[in-house]
Amino acid sequence: MDIAYLIITGMFVGFLSSFFGIGGGSLIMPILFMLYTEVPAQAIIPSSLGVIFLNSLINNYNFFKEGLSPSKNTIINFALTCTIGAAIGAITLHYIDSQMVKKAFGTIMLLIAAKVLLSKTQNQESKLIENQTKLALTGVFGSFISSVTGLGGGIVFVPMLASYIKLPLVYISSFSNVAMSFATFIGVIPHFFYQYQSNTNAFYSKLFVGHVNFMFILCIFSGAVFTSKLGAKMNTKLDFKVKKNLLALLLIIFGIKTVI
Repeated sequence: MDIAYLIITGMFVGFLSSFFGIGGGSLIMPILFMLYTEVPAQAIIPSSLGVIFLNSLINNYNFFKEGLSPSKNTIINFALTCTIGAAIGAITLHYIDSQMVKKAFGTIMLLIAAKVLLSKTQNQESKLIENQTKLALTGVFGSFISSVTGLGGGIVFVPMLASYIKLPLVYISSFSNVAMSFATFIGVIPHFFYQYQSNTNAFYSKLFVGHVNFMFILCIFSGAVFTSKLGAKMNTKLDFKVKKNLLALLLIIFGIKTVI
């Protein structure tokens, strides 16, 4: 039954990540915490990051076919800056209170959601401008939060790409997924080298490599594969105002959930 829950979770994650650019960590982590109460956060977070990494690769391929991929300069930019931010975050995770970070960022998400709702323009919807300096700052900050909280970074990248860089909405999911792929890949690597101490003989406990559980990752990812293409297609077809309101609603939900 647990496997069914994980696959269904993956289906929601696949759609959310390709449509909004949200990694899905806000959905993955609470469900893993609920199903496996004896597993510590340090082992839940890398499993979430692993799912988001694999799913972002699929999304990047779908966006490439749709002609929405970032330029080579932006991809290189994210490769460098997300590596730096994710590496620092992965190391920092074991020394700080990640719950405090989540609450602080949850508050910021609520403020950004309000700004998105009140905005009347389309954020240069007809013109894409890739400001490499701002993208670099977004890469470092978003990937750091990704590694510390396990949220994948999308919940950070999306509002920054919308409000700080002012990308057209149709490109936000694509840029966010490219950044997430680098942030989550680097973020999960250090967790392979921590020793996992299990207090249960359950089957899933035998599938840990360090703090990374391959059963969690593969089950959730298998569900995401079915829905990621649908999200990428709808991303290009939905009306700007509708998507803007849905994005704001999602930020409010995740913001409130993260704060409490």
